[in-house]
Amino acid sequence: MKVIQEKLPASQIGLEIEIPAETTKNTHEKVVKNLAKSANIPGFRPGKVPRQILLQRLGTKAVKAAVIEELIENCLESALKQEGIESLGNPQLLSQFEDLIAAYEPGKALTFSVSVDVAPTIILGDYENLSVTAEETVYDPESVENWFKERQEQLATLVPVE
Repeated sequence: MKVIQEKLPASQIGLEIEIPAETTKNTHEKVVKNLAKSANIPGFRPGKVPRQILLQRLGTKAVKAAVIEELIENCLESALKQEGIESLGNPQLLSQFEDLIAAYEPGKALTFSVSVDVAPTIILGDYENLSVTAEETVYDPESVENWFKERQEQLATLVPVE
């Protein structure tokens, strides 16, 4: 599987993934078999639907869409492992899904683009040479007493005397 990385703004990485022809063919066969097992077509027992009738009833576009979903899910996971990328959140498909359906042919290579959120790279400044000087404050007992008196007056509850 061929993967091309591209740095995008806002801590994202763009991936262009090319799926080999053999993988697209194998995945197509697997998805058609799964659909044949689960499809409920009148006149046929589940799992015994002929391939041509299944493709005719479901439509080639629906089958292609199911295959592309399976391909994107599996190949994206493999590409992230292959490139050693730890993604945050869900990937976003940059290629139009309709264009992928139109371009897909079983047994031919398929290329799609995805953006993935990643942790931002942090560049620390020169923090080791920083120095802090403390200000010396002079204790004044009179100012402390004034502060306490002000707080007592502010927080006091006045009750009228009868």
